[in-house]
Amino acid sequence: MDNKAYLDEIAVKGKKKFSAGPILTPVMIKLIAAAAVAVVAMIVVGGILASKNGEVAEVHQMVYARIESLLDDEGPLNSYSERLKSSDLRTYTVQLLSSLESSRSAIETSGQNVTASGKVTDENSGLMMTYMNELEDGMLSGQLDKVYATDTAYHLSLLISLEQQARAKATNDVYANALDASIRDLQTLQKNFKEYSDTH
Repeated sequence: MDNKAYLDEIAVKGKKKFSAGPILTPVMIKLIAAAAVAVVAMIVVGGILASKNGEVAEVHQMVYARIESLLDDEGPLNSYSERLKSSDLRTYTVQLLSSLESSRSAIETSGQNVTASGKVTDENSGLMMTYMNELEDGMLSGQLDKVYATDTAYHLSLLISLEQQARAKATNDVYANALDASIRDLQTLQKNFKEYSDTH
């Protein structure tokens, strides 16, 4: 055997076959699966938190938008309260406007974001338009006082419900206290309007 052949034979025998083993061992597969589950869980939790934060902001915006609409000079309360025959209803309305004004000021000073989204604005506008139309119909039919009392009691119940939702989600003490005071006032006034409606 010549030297070259001998050296080739030694080289082949001397080579150790290296095997890295399987690339994906059971431990690696478990780690990859756990990482994938963790990523999916983070995405889901992040989506839920973002959704909840959006819902919370929307409730606060709805409260403020509703108060603003009720205080509007051309809104239902200011547009029709002067045409009421009942001095009781006019008194309740003055008290209501004062309470709403206090609530608005407290919400503004609490630093709460009150810029309403398009959805909130559209929903609120539709509700106020229906309210105004019903009051107009009541005035034309000679039943303004009764319709005003009934509809105002109903809209106060909606606002109370919104404020209770906002209160449950409030983290700002000034805002929470303002909501507590407003809910108490509105519940009393809602009862007054409803009692008038039920007895006339």
